Amino acid sequence: MYIEPGTNIRLLHNVPLDTSYEHTIYFSSASAQSSYFIGLTKYSLASQTYQRVQRGRARVQYKADDLYDCNYMMFQNSNYGTKWFYAFITGVEFVNNITSEITFEIDVMQTWFFDCSPDYCFVEREHVDNDAIGSHIEPEPVSLGEYVMNGYTALGTALQPLAVYVMIVDEDEDPNGTLYDGIYGGATLFAYNSDDVEGIKAKLGEYLQKPDAIVGMYMAPVIATGSVIPDGGKQIEYSDAAYTLSYSGDAITSGTALNGYVPKNNKLYTYPYSFFHIDNASGAELNLRYEFFTDLTPKCDISVPMTMPIQCTLRPKGYKGSSDSTYNAESISLTNYPMCSWSTDAFKAWLAQNAIPIGAELIKSAAGGAIFGGIGGAVGGLVGGVANTLSQGYQASIQADLSRGSINNGNGNVAAGKQLFYGGRASITQDYAMMIDDFFTMYGYAVRRCKVPNRSARPHWNYVKTIGCCITGSVPADDMRKICSIYDAGITFWKNGNEVGNYSLNNSL
Repeated sequence: MYIEPGTNIRLLHNVPLDTSYEHTIYFSSASAQSSYFIGLTKYSLASQTYQRVQRGRARVQYKADDLYDCNYMMFQNSNYGTKWFYAFITGVEFVNNITSEITFEIDVMQTWFFDCSPDYCFVEREHVDNDAIGSHIEPEPVSLGEYVMNGYTALGTALQPLAVYVMIVDEDEDPNGTLYDGIYGGATLFAYNSDDVEGIKAKLGEYLQKPDAIVGMYMAPVIATGSVIPDGGKQIEYSDAAYTLSYSGDAITSGTALNGYVPKNNKLYTYPYSFFHIDNASGAELNLRYEFFTDLTPKCDISVPMTMPIQCTLRPKGYKGSSDSTYNAESISLTNYPMCSWSTDAFKAWLAQNAIPIGAELIKSAAGGAIFGGIGGAVGGLVGGVANTLSQGYQASIQADLSRGSINNGNGNVAAGKQLFYGGRASITQDYAMMIDDFFTMYGYAVRRCKVPNRSARPHWNYVKTIGCCITGSVPADDMRKICSIYDAGITFWKNGNEVGNYSLNNSL
């Protein structure tokens, strides 16, 4: 049966596509598609014999040397329809001086672009249509390197001024227990500025006769009292809860530099690429994620107690859905506030404690001497009593001074003025940020969810990689399987053919 030649063939050059299917071009319409490819025509042939799609061979009246720079073709069997078939030229074979044979492979992505589309399936990676900070936090297969700080400073510097707290239990006075930090305590607390040496000494001096009344002396932040401590100190009357100190840091925003580099992809502003780091200068640390804070702003409350053991605890606020309250599952504490030591002159204490008993003993001795030995006996008894008393006093005077509390009052952080929380924004280094940013720029984010693949949300290109891709449409079964395998392998859709491979363009939303 005679078939009238009616096939149109166009041989194209400089088409930025190949059989690897790493890239293809996204068209909004079939007319836009054909117009683009026709614009790359080197040779146009009309009234050619019918081209069989699966055969993959076509003879044309051109010298082989004229066709070597042609890498693509399109043909239309116009006697049977208006559809254009698109194909990669895979080889050019010399036939004779005026004839060449082209081998080709159908480009299944472009040929069936408007005849099928990916359906709801598992998308492993893609360029997302929402790049707000915190909207995508799925783990990525990238190395992070070392972390660096982008601004590291003391947090809650109001903790720095320390006070000396003296705990006194005086059995000779009425019970005066009360609530301190919401906890009942039987001791009376007196607070002094740490440089108020005279005030502290004066208070300790009140208890020379009963040094055991001083049951403790330690240091804690002045702010724990809730007010300024005057010279000479003050007695703490009552506190229904530990003092709370609030801290608020800077929000993370697009355009913020990571170690000097400004990312194009906002995922780099989330953990583990960027986060809020806190430490206590003693080896403990707390890493908090900006994306879990309300308004991306790190906030925290620091509870500051005044009763032993002193443990200032920082808890994030407005974190992980905790609204305006603290999130108590994650915290960090300042501990090891020093116990203070104090001394009492042993002889003075002994003399003060025994002044009345000594007088009574002397009178008793004198009286006994008078009764049993007359005046001489009285004098002898008095001398003997004094001698005995002085002997006891000498033994007391050569004893070492009493040391109470901890003699280790040189706590390292306190001594160095670093008993504080420290923190700031931690991030990966500039080099790693650039490498990971380039990776995200080319291949989008890990999505790992069931959805319809996103092929056109970005201004220049969209990468898509699926697992178990599903395609719906009127496409030959073999080509449909191939299209599915292309999506599963990963493919980039470019909006403009002359931009394919140009990743320097701004592809942000």
